[in-house]
Order: sequence, then C-alpha cells, then structure tokens
Amino acid sequence: MSASQSPRFVVRVMAMPFSRFVARRWICVSLCFATPASVLAQDAIRGPAEAEPPAQGPIQTRSGSPTELKKLPLEELVDVEISSASRRPELLSQSSSAVDVITAEQIERAGAMNLPDALRLGTEMQVAQIDGHSWAISARGFNISSANKLQVLMDGRSLYTPLYSGVFWDVQQTFLPDLQQIEIVRGPGATLWGANAVNGVINIITKDARDTQGILVEGGGGNELEDFAGVRYGGRINKDTYYRVYVMHKDRDGLHLEGDGDAGDGTDFTQGGFRIDSQPTAEDTFTLQGDGYSGAFGQFHAPDISVDGENVIGRWTRQFDKDSSLMLQAYYDGTHRLIPGVFEERRNTFDIEVQQRVVFGPHDVLFGGNYRLSHDHIGNLGPTLAFIPDQETVHLASAYVQDEWHIVPDKWAVTVGSKFEYNSFSGFEFQPSGRVAWTPTEAQTIWGAISRAVRTPTRIDQNLVAPNPSSGGSPVLLANPDFESEDLLAFELGYRIKPVSQLSLDLAGYYNDYTSLRSVEPSAAGGPPFTLANKLAGTTYGAALSAKWRVTDWWQLNGTVSGLHENFRRTDGSRAITVGSSEGNDPDWMFVAQSMLDLPWHTKFDTVFRYVSALPLPATPGYFTMDVRFAWSPMHNLELAIVGRDLLDDHHPEFRSTLTHEVERSVFATIKWSY
Repeated sequence: MSASQSPRFVVRVMAMPFSRFVARRWICVSLCFATPASVLAQDAIRGPAEAEPPAQGPIQTRSGSPTELKKLPLEELVDVEISSASRRPELLSQSSSAVDVITAEQIERAGAMNLPDALRLGTEMQVAQIDGHSWAISARGFNISSANKLQVLMDGRSLYTPLYSGVFWDVQQTFLPDLQQIEIVRGPGATLWGANAVNGVINIITKDARDTQGILVEGGGGNELEDFAGVRYGGRINKDTYYRVYVMHKDRDGLHLEGDGDAGDGTDFTQGGFRIDSQPTAEDTFTLQGDGYSGAFGQFHAPDISVDGENVIGRWTRQFDKDSSLMLQAYYDGTHRLIPGVFEERRNTFDIEVQQRVVFGPHDVLFGGNYRLSHDHIGNLGPTLAFIPDQETVHLASAYVQDEWHIVPDKWAVTVGSKFEYNSFSGFEFQPSGRVAWTPTEAQTIWGAISRAVRTPTRIDQNLVAPNPSSGGSPVLLANPDFESEDLLAFELGYRIKPVSQLSLDLAGYYNDYTSLRSVEPSAAGGPPFTLANKLAGTTYGAALSAKWRVTDWWQLNGTVSGLHENFRRTDGSRAITVGSSEGNDPDWMFVAQSMLDLPWHTKFDTVFRYVSALPLPATPGYFTMDVRFAWSPMHNLELAIVGRDLLDDHHPEFRSTLTHEVERSVFATIKWSY
C-alpha cells in the first residue's frame, strides 16, 4: 500500500451533539478513520459532567423590579448590586473581579427566548449554536460542544454535570419574565465556587416571589420559534409568605443544514415550577423552589432524544446584623436523557451547604463547606461506546474561607482565601487566590488577582471506552482511571471608571497558564487504541472593554469588545495526535452592541449588533448579524412586540461539525399581559 493509500487516523476530543457517533448531547469523542476511498466521520457524545464542586448559592438580596429600577437616578442605573464575585452583596463598581451583569430588561429587549441567547449579551461570552437544541458556551477560550471550564448555577443550584464537566444547555430553562439578572464572573472563581470554576462563573438569579405577584401570560410564534406560551401566577399565603407557580411550553423548528435541507432537529419542551419566599422575622428568610420538565429534541434521520427531570432547593438565611449572616441550603436534582440506540443516563444529585459571613474590624470573613453526592446509571445502548462501570456514585466534600481585609477603608483592600476539597476522581484539591483593589476615587477602581483553579476529572476522562466491549470490536479508545485534574494559574488586571455619572467603562486583561490539559495519546505503534491523558499545556491571554451609557432617561447603550490569543503545546513524553485543535477553536475577536430606545406613544425600539471572527478548526467563517425588536404597550399591562433575529443572513454556521447546522433568520411576534 502506498503512502497515499495508507489509513489516516484522526481523534478529536470535543463534544458534538450526541446524535452521531456517540451520544447526542455532549461528551465528545470523535474518532474518524479515513481512506482515499471512504471517510467514516463519527462525532461523539455529549455527556454529563465531572466531579465538580457542589452548587453553592450566594446569600442573595432582593433587587427592585424593572419598574422600580427605572425610578433610580441615571448614575445608579450604570451600577448594580451583585453577589457572585464575593458570595455577598456588593456593588459591581467595587468588585475586584472581571464581572458582568445581564439584566432582565436587557434580555427581554434583545428578543432572547432562551438562556444561551441571553448569554450572547455578556462580555467575553462565547456562544455558538451547534444544532436546534445544542450550544457551545464558554468564556476566555476552550469553547467546544462539551465546554468544561465554567461553573454554572441557577438560584444556588449547580447545573454542572459530573459526566463530562459541562452543562446540558437544552434543559436549562426558566420562565424568562421571572428572571432577575445573570451575573458572569470571568476568570477563576474556584476559591469560593470550587473545582471547574476555571474560566468563569455564571450565576442565573430569578426574582423573589413577592416581586412576581398577580397573573402574567405570554405567548407568540413565528417562522422558526413556531409557538411558545407561558403563564405564571403569584399570590400571598400570609403577610410574610409569598409564592408563584408557572408553566411554559416551546416548539421550535429545526435548523438549516449546510448545503441544503432541513436538519430535522426541532424542539418540543414543557416545564413548570414554583417558588415560595417567606420572612417570618426580621432576621430569617426562607426560600423553597422547584421545577420539572419533559421534552423531545429531533435528530437528523434518527429517533428523537427524550429528556425529563426535576429539582427542588431549600434555603434558610439568618441575618444577624448588617454585615453578619448564616446560610443553610440543600437541594435535589434528578435528570434523565435517552439517545435511542446510543446512550442513556439517569442521575440523582444531593447537595447540602452551610456558609457564614462575619465582619470584625477591617476584616470581612466568609467561610463555609458543603457535601455533594451524585449517583448515575448509564445505559450503554449501542456498539459505539460505553462507560465502564455503568453506574457510579461520586462524592465531593469541600470547605472554603476568604478574608477581605480593608487595609485603608474605601481605598485599599486585599482579599485572600482558598477552597479545599476532596472528590472521588482526583482526591484532594486546593485552589487559593489573592486579590487587591485600590479605589483612588469614588469613580475609579484598579484591581489585580492571582488565582489557581482546577478542572477535576469526569466519567468521560476516566471511564469512557470505544467501541462498546459487548460489540466484540477492536478497542479504539481505552479508559484511563489515572486521568488527573487540569490545572490553571491565572493573572488578572482590571480598571473600572465612571468618567461621568451616566457612563461606566470596564477594562480587564488576563494571562492564563494551563498545565495537565487533556490529550489524546496513541499506542506505542502510533495508532489505536488511544488513551486520554494529561500531556498538553497552553497559555491564553486577552482583554475586554465594556461600556454602559445612559444617554438620557429614554436611551441606553451597552457595548463590549474582546480579543483572545491561544497557544498549545505537547509536554514531555506526549505524542498527542492533536495539539489544542479542539480547545483552541475560538474567535480572536468579538463585538456586541445593544441600543434600547423608549419612544413616544408607549413604544420601544431595540437593536443588537454582534460580530464574531472566524473559528480556525473546523474552519468556520466569521459573521456579523443584527437583532431588532419593536414593542408597543396600548395599555400599561399589555405589550405587543415583533422580533427579528439574525437578520443579515438567510442562514449561517456558528460551529461546524461533521454535519453542520446553520442558524436561520427568524421573525416572531409576542404578546404579554399581566394583571
């Protein structure tokens, strides 16, 4: 056989929609075997995540409704209260982290109808739609379909899964009118949020039940978002206790296949839930909330993926005084996903956490701990892959402490702390950080940080084999129970200023040094069987500038621009067949601008412009697009709107794979009524 006729092997560790070679929604292992006569390209699975730190909910404070926010002075509208960076309430302008807040008003007026589209508004957020229900979402690089370096929470419940260290975004939904804000911490947050808070933390926060009283009904539809409807009712049990219940349903058409044709990946999804908030005393606050969902996601020439799940979370907070508090939280989360003929997963997760904040003198000390248990049962349904063993119980226990020392009050502050945790995959991990903030004037903050964070191993890293041994085929991918944590040492520097009361500017830069990254190592013969190992290293660096400008009380502008550069290399002893080609498939530049105009006659006109530069491998062209929303309120409690999204192209790819799906231009109408 000549060289031109010899087999060629390519192994990519990246998650592709679980419908081709492996399991359609995320864990990615694509093993391609090609000859000049034939190409067998199979894209692999998307699976749940890895041993990550339990979801930890910050002690949250209740912010005002959008109507109340509009009553604030202009200078207060460019600064908001956050709780994710320090796990305590603070003003965004005073934070010693790169923090971004996407408000409920921004999300509604951008015409976003799901959380991934809402995250497109965030600074340095890389959001690429893969198919009709799958997204690649990351920050500061490493954006693959099984992106695994973000910690994501909703109201204190972790959305991370220990199967593949990522998030199944298709089932992470909420009734958007009940959303308060999304807080994004870019950069390591592991000291407080634990393993896997490597490149950032996303905290999705819904409103207190007392802010969602009465009835609200919304619905609509169009050419792609075919129909959607939702209803929420909020009431009061007694003078101290409020509740709400909701139910929502969405039908979305499939995307466009590159070349031509319908991808057949439509969505049919229903979810409902409740929330109860009570404050029986001035010091005590109780929250109990839960959700349940069921849905089906189409696949190209394959049976639908089916999903269902439920969760419930309870939290008690005791406020001893203005700066001292205690929080106890527990939750249960059950999920089920079936990809016919390929993969099935049932997972039950239990988590309990305690956190206390104490202030004495110039020290603001936060400490706590938690325990998490996650049990899975995996059905290895097809010949392509298997998880061995097919069920496992993962334990995670952690403690953390952080001291914010105000050396010179309102001028100099130093923050030091660390997370200490044990997980079933890699054992003991510690993740320290040190931060300094200088506030030379009330309108300026200069901050810097050095942090360590780890991505702990997952079921994919240690237990995935291909093909399924029961098929009798020759092994192509072997399990590696010795796979270790990926390691990050991060350096950050930021500057935040309000040059005038209505304008805020935020500049943040970083340099990240990664070691022990996942690699695909061949056998001694240079081909299969392959093994996942920790023999890649890399560096990334970049910067982002964001601005919020309240031009007048009827016009607001928000904008962000960011740049990213990445380098990856083999370490000693590695013969990795790819060198960061998956991990480095990120845009060099991104730009987002949003305009929100309140016009006469109770009308609103809103636009969002987005630019994303090209992706290197697989090569995906950059794109520039525009979203437009026009809304009219004939009565104070009724709003009619028409929304156009991705208007500048008939269709375009955002993330290429073996079978590329393209995002199409869409137009839909909405109606919202409240009483």
